Amino acid sequence: MNIEITKEDSSYMYGLVEKIVDDVGPRMPCSSQELAGAQIMKEELEKSCDAVHMESFTCHPKAFLGWIKLILIMVFISMVLYFVMQLTFDLFGLIFLSIISFALVFFSVIIMWEEFFNYKEFIDPIFRKKSSQNVIGQFNSEEEPKRILIFSGHIDSALQFNLLKRLKEGFVPLAFGGIIVMIVWMFVSFLHLILMVIGMIGLKSLFLITTLVLFFIGIPCFIGLFFFVPLGDKGNVVPGAVDNLSSCSVISELARYIKTHRDIIAEDTEIRLISFGCEESGLRGAYRYAESHVEDLIKKNAIIVNMDGLETPDGFLVIEFEPTTRTYHSKEVVQKLLKAAEMVNVKAIPFGTGRLEKTVGRLSGGSDAAAFSKAGIKAALLSSADWKNRSAYYHQATDTPDKIQKGTLENALKICIAFIIGEREE
Repeated sequence: MNIEITKEDSSYMYGLVEKIVDDVGPRMPCSSQELAGAQIMKEELEKSCDAVHMESFTCHPKAFLGWIKLILIMVFISMVLYFVMQLTFDLFGLIFLSIISFALVFFSVIIMWEEFFNYKEFIDPIFRKKSSQNVIGQFNSEEEPKRILIFSGHIDSALQFNLLKRLKEGFVPLAFGGIIVMIVWMFVSFLHLILMVIGMIGLKSLFLITTLVLFFIGIPCFIGLFFFVPLGDKGNVVPGAVDNLSSCSVISELARYIKTHRDIIAEDTEIRLISFGCEESGLRGAYRYAESHVEDLIKKNAIIVNMDGLETPDGFLVIEFEPTTRTYHSKEVVQKLLKAAEMVNVKAIPFGTGRLEKTVGRLSGGSDAAAFSKAGIKAALLSSADWKNRSAYYHQATDTPDKIQKGTLENALKICIAFIIGEREE
């Protein structure tokens, strides 16, 4: 299939990325800059779509990474309490301190599990609530809509990840090390609590060497993770060109293309183009949209093609499994994306279920597609990553427009267009 992407189309997409980076700059979740970026997306979509609107929502943007500092303090106190126990032989005091020590590390692990590995708003209410927004452009169907195709990306950019900036790939063993120390300490402190409850005071120093080893291994990990992101708004320095203005520019150009090629859409199909807010604070924008529209989306057999991190023209990945949140995406959508890529001669491979991919992906986080798949709505993620170079800019101030290689946005656009055509011909 030959889909012509003109020089004007290409210039528009790369130009939109540069425009938002230059005029707005970094756009951390719920910031005035995120709103400004969303308004630009709204203005661009209004030039082409049948209808465009914003849906506002509230969330607690600092909670998603703020929990890290909280649990590190809790685990540190939990370990210190064990050393304090060595100074007393009072059974009641030992049991009391053991309970507090175990409770601190236990709830730390629960918080980490719920906030990061489940992306739930577990302790969010203790953080300040703020407003954000999703921008939705729509092409109405000629008949009663029986199907909705959604192409999406996120407008916000991440807070700078200090550990990635300074350690690059070294961030992974440090992060895994911190998690492992925390989990091992939880089991050690639980066993110590049991021993104290049954009155085996003489064994209180049994785990002293183990605890000292965990403590001294854990301290550098904990210190590094404590400064994972800067305090306050100091981390709002990431331009977010690849992650994720690249996808927003494709969505906006897709609207321009559809405006002059309405015939590619089936008469019973509605197209929605969405720029989500607050992806970098736990997919909150996508979750809010999925929650608000789930019945309609399921009823009308909605399909979500989410895009994130478009960087290289020959490295397209169709993500079928996200290890962090243990989310499997729709096999149907994955196959349709692979077929669409094949139709326009763009190399794309399924990604996410290999052993190495699962292991490394445990700390890679989730995408907006996960919010829909978890709600029972058909979705998949399209990405295009240069993994050899990504650590040099990912979630850092170096995520600038020049990181998007020429041909990448054009190929992503072709896949989206072919996907729509494939749905029409189905």
